[in-house]
This record gives sequence, C-alpha cells and structure tokens, in this order.
Amino acid sequence: MTQIFLVNAALVFVYMTIFFLAARARKRLDTVDVAWGLGFVVVAWATLLQAPTFRSQLIANLVLLWGIRLAYHIYSRHKGKPNDKRYDELSKKWKGNFWLRAYFSIFLVQGALLLIVSLPIVVATNDELSGWGWLSIAGVIIWSMGFVIEAVSDKQLGDFLKQKNRPKILQEGLWRYSRHPNYFGELLQWWAIGIIALQVSYGWLGLIGPLTLSILMIFISGIPPIERAKAKDADYQAYKKRTSPLIILPRRKSS
Repeated sequence: MTQIFLVNAALVFVYMTIFFLAARARKRLDTVDVAWGLGFVVVAWATLLQAPTFRSQLIANLVLLWGIRLAYHIYSRHKGKPNDKRYDELSKKWKGNFWLRAYFSIFLVQGALLLIVSLPIVVATNDELSGWGWLSIAGVIIWSMGFVIEAVSDKQLGDFLKQKNRPKILQEGLWRYSRHPNYFGELLQWWAIGIIALQVSYGWLGLIGPLTLSILMIFISGIPPIERAKAKDADYQAYKKRTSPLIILPRRKSS
C-alpha cells in the first residue's frame, strides 16, 4: 500500500506540473480546476495497474465516470469566459514571481490534497477480496445517488445561468432543497468510495479522504466563499433561512 501511494505521489507531481505549464501558457490559473477531477482518474487507474483487484477495478470505473464528467463540466463552464474571479482574488496580493507562487501554492497544494482525498482508492488494495460484499453494494448505491445529484444540480445551474431574464437566485429543482446540492452529490460519491474501502484491513484509514474533502467543502474553500460573497444580498439571506446549506431536505417555513 505504501509503495502504491508513493508511485501515485510521483505521478501526481508530474501531472500537476504538466497542468501548471498548460495554465501558464493559457495565462489562466483556473486551469487547475479541470486538473482536479482528471487527477483522481490518474490515481485510480495507476492504482489499478499496480494492484489489479476486483475493488480496484470497481473504484477505478466509478472514479473515471465522476472525473470525466466533472472535468468536462468545468471546462465547458470556463470556455469563452475570463479567468475565475476566485483565483484573481487569491493572487492579487502576491509578491515576487507570480507563476512560481502559483505552482507551489495552487498546483502542488491541490496535488497534495488530491492524494489525501484519494486515500480510499489506495487503501482498498490492502486485501485481495473476491466478490462484491455488502459494503461494495452499499457503496455503489450511495455513489450512484451522489453522481445523479451532482450531475442534475450542475445541469440545473448551467441552464439557469444561460437564461437572459433569470431571477437573482436559483430556487428550482434540487436547488430548492439545498443551497449547494452539487457539493452534496460529490461528497456522497467520495464517502461511498470510503465505504467500499472499509472491507479491507485498515480500511478506516480511507475515510481520511472523504473527511478531508468534507472539511474543505463545508468549512474552507467550497461553501464559505460563496456564502460570504452573498452576505449582503437580502434575497439570498431569505433563501438561506428557508433552505438547507448542503443536505437535500424539505424547505423550512418562513418565519
């Protein structure tokens, strides 16, 4: 397991360096967003090649579907638009060599996070188990729910943003029951992969991955920046009072 992790770490270093060079050529820091999903595909299939077990194949297929869909979605969202404002805001106070700072603080940091989040992929290789097992079945069911939720919510948001005379806030579809259903769907998928990895020895170590992703999304780089940007928007604050921040739940009654 340790050897697989080290090989994956070397591959991720090379992979993120290649995407950094592409970002520099394009002069767009948000290129790293496309690298995120595809990076997990690299890790999953590199793991499968090193440990070709039933669970490695199962997880590699799940990650492939998730990573390709996410990367295409992000690429389509960025196409024809300026660099994501999040990165402009992050980098506006940088001093010294701009691209060297970007390489270490964005690309390599995201590469390190990618390795941590992908821990259940590696941990799942710890034992050679045959057959599905009830945890694999449960994991696939939960993963499928998460995949549908993330894909549908991304589609609903994309269609909303294309409307010319749209309302200020999307409150239809899944967005009626969660302020961030796309994040909820993504977290479900990674917790599902963690559940699949629980079948092996020390499988609990794999839960570090989805736990790390949950902390990032809920408390650091996912939900908080979006909520802060709309802190003075009265309509959004009313929507916030009625709607669950993450988990899809029935709407609360207005007070």
